[in-house]
Amino acid sequence: MTEAEKLVVEKSPVEAGGRARVNNAILDGLEITSGDLAVVSSDKKDILVTVFGDDLVEEGKIRLRMNDVDKLGVVEDEEVSVKRHTKFLTKLL
Repeated sequence: MTEAEKLVVEKSPVEAGGRARVNNAILDGLEITSGDLAVVSSDKKDILVTVFGDDLVEEGKIRLRMNDVDKLGVVEDEEVSVKRHTKFLTKLL
């Protein structure tokens, strides 16, 4: 299983939540493909988002939608942890 990556929050102007964008190089490091689920964690909370690769996002950053930034209780330029979501059934096998 891959380790979590620390990424810096970049706030998207889109208000809705549930989606995040990272540089394609980050997807490879997390061993996920564009459109997969990932767990984004702050010191206060964990959320589940669908992650998409986007070369317009700087390496080392994650672009989160406004509602997700609020749910995590973070601000822009704060660091969050991102890791691949593993389904519970897969963990048992």
